Amino acid sequence: MKLRGEFVIHQVVDEILAIPVGDIALEFNGMIMLNNVSKVIWECLEKGAETEEIVSSVTDQFDVSKDEAEQDIIAFINRLREINLIEE
Repeated sequence: MKLRGEFVIHQVVDEILAIPVGDIALEFNGMIMLNNVSKVIWECLEKGAETEEIVSSVTDQFDVSKDEAEQDIIAFINRLREINLIEE
């Protein structure tokens, strides 16, 4: 699983933004606001990581249970699917 299109991550003060560039910018108008956890998920998706790898990255970096991390990651990925930003 991988992100569809190219995005640039910028931190502006306390906000982390994923900004589309290239062809995807023509389809997706706007930016995606990320927090520290969703930024880790995003970076894993850029590398083509599967859910289990993403869960491991999140639980290694944050104080969260595997079950809670997995539920939140699946919800985030499903939201990205809804807006057509995931390649299977």
